[in-house]
Amino acid sequence: MATVALEQERLHLAELLLTQIQRRHGLGTHQFLLNPIIVDRFLAAYLPESRVGEPAPRAIEYAFTPTLKEAIALLGGVVTESPTGRGAALYVHDLDTAVPDDDER
Repeated sequence: MATVALEQERLHLAELLLTQIQRRHGLGTHQFLLNPIIVDRFLAAYLPESRVGEPAPRAIEYAFTPTLKEAIALLGGVVTESPTGRGAALYVHDLDTAVPDDDER
């Protein structure tokens, strides 16, 4: 039962965080309908950089990882900076921080 509650909490928090990131960058109101199977402890999200002469990014890229180290490695592998680019945004969230330990229940 605790596992199901944790999965639901992670799912809800991930959808909320992605919506907030989306709004922060003026990307509209795309509804995130995540599958609990893909949601893991860490949410790694980024908005690609804007490049001169190209359309601005219109979507947030995101993935889930079981460890912080994997989240940082993932973002390091997909984010590149170019001389003409500006403003890539990176986010890593621990989706378990709001969940009490079993001892606290």
